[in-house]
Amino acid sequence: MGDSSLKLAERRERMVEEQIVARGFTDERVLAAMRKVPRDLFVPPRLVAQAYADRPLPIGLGQTISQPYMVAIMTELVGVGPQSRVLEIGSGSGYQSAVLAEVAGEVWALELLAPLAERARATLSRLGYGNVHTAIGDGAQGWAEQAPFHAILVAAAAEKVPPALFAQLADGGRLAIPVGRARGNQVLLVYRRDGDTFREVRETGCRFVPLVSGTATGGRGVGAALRSLSQRRHGSGHHGEVGRMKAVRVRVSGRVQGVYYRVSAQAEGRRLGLQGWVRNTSDGAVMLHLQGAGDVVDAMLDWCRVGPAAARVSRVEVDDVARDETLQGFEVR
Repeated sequence: MGDSSLKLAERRERMVEEQIVARGFTDERVLAAMRKVPRDLFVPPRLVAQAYADRPLPIGLGQTISQPYMVAIMTELVGVGPQSRVLEIGSGSGYQSAVLAEVAGEVWALELLAPLAERARATLSRLGYGNVHTAIGDGAQGWAEQAPFHAILVAAAAEKVPPALFAQLADGGRLAIPVGRARGNQVLLVYRRDGDTFREVRETGCRFVPLVSGTATGGRGVGAALRSLSQRRHGSGHHGEVGRMKAVRVRVSGRVQGVYYRVSAQAEGRRLGLQGWVRNTSDGAVMLHLQGAGDVVDAMLDWCRVGPAAARVSRVEVDDVARDETLQGFEVR
């Protein structure tokens, strides 16, 4: 371990002792996870020196990595164990995902913004978290195909709890979510399911970024926002993605067949100068292969999250693959 890594590890231990244990937190499993997960790898390079500060930090695109103490509290409140299946909404940098992965069996993490989801996926993969499954998707809709979940943790504030999350919570499971207006008072609520009854406990005041949902705008407003964010990121070289080549296999779920998704994807892929292909699958999804500069691939993933006007995308799952050197242009298969 180099001097810089050793210093970061010492600061991580001090963070746990001074910010979490000193506030009376005693859950040893969560404390062990907080001591292990390197928060410095989940923040932008320019903020590594502040990675163990007692506050949230910006991670780009208007989002933040939560205060370490809040990460510990929310992890404890959902009450997970080695056999637990956990859904995380608003995964952002992936730091909360990693902490959950240390104490739970499997974690399904949803993030609406493709650049953040992609960076989190890469970091989690590099750290060996094979029990975390990431996707780009509308957190308000949850992840119905993998439900029920023993725990659901929402790291963004909603004005009311999305009904889909109640429906996807297992009997006896817990749902932790900040509720309130984006710039007003928020309270961290925990719901425990007992059959068809959901018992609410008000835990503490908090401040989170708002939960953005495609359902609030019919998907169109979110699409415009994503494209705007993508354009801004291209100009700033967000997280050093510009110029780095990558290849990914993408699965898009929702209402995506019979809506001109493939031909529209081909047009967008060609406009961006990507190599790849798009095809329908037998189960109603669309599969794409994308390869090119990392920032351009992320821009295409932004587009995939929205698609053409008639599409209604529920989720975009991404996996790294080897480059296909035989590809020329972008085709429909």
